[in-house]
Amino acid sequence: MTFKPFLGSKNTNALILKVIFLSWLLTKWMTRRIWTTGRLLPTAPICEYLDRVPAIAHVILFGLSIAAMIWLIISSNKYILIGLLVIEICLCSLDQNRLTPLEYLYCFILFIYIIYPRHSELIPISVGLLLVSTYFYGGLCKLNDGFLQVIWSRMILRGFLKIPADVAAQRWLYYSGYLLGITELLGGVGLLFKRTQARSALSLIIMHLFILVFLGPFGLKGYMTLWPWNIAMILFLYLIFLKKNEAIAILPQAAKGWGKLIVICWIILPAFSFWGYWDNNLSSKLWSGNVPRMIICIRDTSKCKPLQRFCSKKDIANICHGQAKIELLYWAGSETGVSAYSQMRTYHIMQKKIEAQYTSAGLTFVYLDR
Repeated sequence: MTFKPFLGSKNTNALILKVIFLSWLLTKWMTRRIWTTGRLLPTAPICEYLDRVPAIAHVILFGLSIAAMIWLIISSNKYILIGLLVIEICLCSLDQNRLTPLEYLYCFILFIYIIYPRHSELIPISVGLLLVSTYFYGGLCKLNDGFLQVIWSRMILRGFLKIPADVAAQRWLYYSGYLLGITELLGGVGLLFKRTQARSALSLIIMHLFILVFLGPFGLKGYMTLWPWNIAMILFLYLIFLKKNEAIAILPQAAKGWGKLIVICWIILPAFSFWGYWDNNLSSKLWSGNVPRMIICIRDTSKCKPLQRFCSKKDIANICHGQAKIELLYWAGSETGVSAYSQMRTYHIMQKKIEAQYTSAGLTFVYLDR
């Protein structure tokens, strides 16, 4: 069954969906270890009962997800689309670490295609609203000192641009990092209004091009899993806001009917993340530098040999008092290409499993706000 919004290779809706599946496929392959249980990082299901699901079920669901995406690239089908959304929900229920901001965005876009089979004109408008939220909250969450210290000063100024530490510490240069968050925030707001959409889209495309260089082989490396998403975001901005050379009215059209749910989930609820009442990964909080952290201090690394490759003796804050330490976010990123789901409840689930597996290693767990 061909789905009306997909008709025509030149149709914007069809192109958006093809971009999603190509980006999603590539990202899933690059992060394939997070989608099965063949890894050291423990799973964090939404309830304890799901720990009983056998490992082969994760593999089967992952395979079905890949097959569905390939099918939808070749031939659009309403029921395959619905099936894919159900599969992704099951996969993320079995391990919350899989629910990245990219996964949440793409699943919600699938939902938009499903609920608007006869109103294809609302699809680019609704996807546009998701982009507005992504950039607005993505920029807003960067306006904190953690972003300046970790992302701006350490990773961009010193790691990428090779600026000496004493120069990077100068107040004017250090605090200029806030301009990145402000630019992203204003770019998102600008996408709402017809007069500023084109300029905002272009400024955000430039931002993504910088990110591609920053995370690419000539930059920090090790973050290539974020390349497909950034390329996809560039294409979304072009297809929705620049391709037709005419502005689109996002509000109030996007708030009609099912659009009210989009407004609730993407405009209202993310604001509660700043008080801890909504999850960070559901609020576009990516590379913000202020997510909760779990540090694992290890008294005897010989009792947890598989984890030794994630250990670090570097402990500037003296958190582990000379013992080896593992930063959970680093462990997850280096092993799976995906950062651990940054909520205390998932950290506690993984802590119990790590403690049970390495009982004689003398593990101590330290939680930090950022």
